[in-house]
Amino acid sequence: MKPPHSQHWAAQQERGNRLFLALTTLMVRYLPAWLLNPCIGLVVCYFYATAPRMRRHVRRYQTRLLAAFPQLALPRMAHFRQFTAFGVAICDRFAVWQRKIRYADLVVEDPDGVSDMVDSGGRGQIFACSHLGNTEICRALVDHHQGFKLNVLVHSQHAQAFNEALEKAGADRIQMIQVTNLDSALMMELNRRIDAGEWLAIAADRVPVRGEKTVAVRFLGHAAPVPQGAWLLAALLKTQVNTLFCMKENGRYHLKLRRFADTAGWSRGNRQAQVAAAAQQFADAMAQECAKNPLQWFNFYDFWGDEAA
Repeated sequence: MKPPHSQHWAAQQERGNRLFLALTTLMVRYLPAWLLNPCIGLVVCYFYATAPRMRRHVRRYQTRLLAAFPQLALPRMAHFRQFTAFGVAICDRFAVWQRKIRYADLVVEDPDGVSDMVDSGGRGQIFACSHLGNTEICRALVDHHQGFKLNVLVHSQHAQAFNEALEKAGADRIQMIQVTNLDSALMMELNRRIDAGEWLAIAADRVPVRGEKTVAVRFLGHAAPVPQGAWLLAALLKTQVNTLFCMKENGRYHLKLRRFADTAGWSRGNRQAQVAAAAQQFADAMAQECAKNPLQWFNFYDFWGDEAA
């Protein structure tokens, strides 16, 4: 069911204006860490105090996380600290574009050899990403692999100021492709890029802007609508899907790459079941990452659609 427009994540007003984002760019570039952290704290206090709806969504997420993983213990002031983790992640996004976070700074977990496939020069593949952790750090992946071309499929019109600020910070080597309307012309272009050895990255956790083409999964013990887009796109392009999570653990980002699904063998007649199974498997992977890094869930909206119902 399509959620009411006011409940959709894309309908939430972008909270960072251009002046604030410009200041963030300058702070990340010129301030030392010991001074940057207090500045982040002040900004987080403001947003935490003025965002009652987001606080409610964070509480709901943390309540369901604890119910799904009873052995998990959250730190004191966990609600506020989740906002703080998001503030740090925003600054780190600017830092990576300013080359202050590089590939050598990452801990790479790649048991399936996805990096080798990036270097192989063969047909392109897909990274399924989420708003868990900080996937913007994949910028370092592009720098490390010579000739690697990554296209990020985005709904950029809903974060125009933020994307403009990233561009000014140096976000110029990853191609951002607007996918609000995934028509036949765009599909042909994406297929051309895949055939040319380019890779695509697409978020697999937020429902489409217009609310259609979703599938229900169980996430942290409750039903939630998630997009079919990543899996349908992979099926149409007949390519391999890999998961990409980038989580900050003990002060360092861990880039976690896994092989996930090869859609080349998916049949059209059984596609809906295969899409549903892939979506559920991805939701399970997100839940496991949430249990390991509970404060890095950055979907500050009605993810399960409780309020929409």
